[in-house]
Amino acid sequence: MKSLAICIGKGGQWKTTTTCNLAYLLNEKGYKTLVIDCDPQCNSSLLYGAKVENEATLYDCWIEVRRPMSPMECIQHTEKGDIIAGDSLISEITSKIYDSTIKLNDFKTKVLNQIEGYDYILVDCPPDLTGFINRSVIASVDEILVTLKGDMLAVKGLADIYQVILRVKEEINPNLTINGMVMIHYQGSTNNGKNALNNAERIAAQLGTRLYDTKIRGCAKGQEAIDKCDFVVRYSPYCNSALDYKKLVEEFINYEKQ
Repeated sequence: MKSLAICIGKGGQWKTTTTCNLAYLLNEKGYKTLVIDCDPQCNSSLLYGAKVENEATLYDCWIEVRRPMSPMECIQHTEKGDIIAGDSLISEITSKIYDSTIKLNDFKTKVLNQIEGYDYILVDCPPDLTGFINRSVIASVDEILVTLKGDMLAVKGLADIYQVILRVKEEINPNLTINGMVMIHYQGSTNNGKNALNNAERIAAQLGTRLYDTKIRGCAKGQEAIDKCDFVVRYSPYCNSALDYKKLVEEFINYEKQ
């Protein structure tokens, strides 16, 4: 079983849509995949149609200390796949740090290490890369997949991502690797898009990782899918974004086989 954190240096929908579409397609390919929604905004949970009220969530197996649950009890089996739903209460983790009830590696010991029966666990992280939730996830997972919007501002944010990864790798998770970077909402016909691609390729080389050959193009159907609380590969399987996500999962699988 391999765990991957899906991270981005700035906010936006791209990490969540990538997490959900990649997980759905991996399941379609026969790789049993679980999504864990670590973002207190619960966007992955919303797209999956998961319940976040009156239902066991990530809070119950990670943060709750009085009557903690097993993460296997918190998995919701939806028509789109399996997910441990997020919870706005996860944001309480900041206050719990100070009374030492939550430790940096608890996400690994309490959550990831207790899950069985999956080939992949994809963790949708909050946009605040330097926050405790993200650092806990990065300290616990096997690999990181960075989603990168195809513009120069996003590319410049890669330095912040790298510093967090490097610090966690040196201090607590020496086996952590960067699986790669994926450009999202890519517009290769524009000068901004071309410049962003050139800089992303240069930075990927400096970080010792790779930029996926597949770039995810934006399209109207992608936004429509989000508005309908669905994945674009389900909602409009032949639009540009969906076709690109299908190519991405093939590239991902081929890389895993190497």
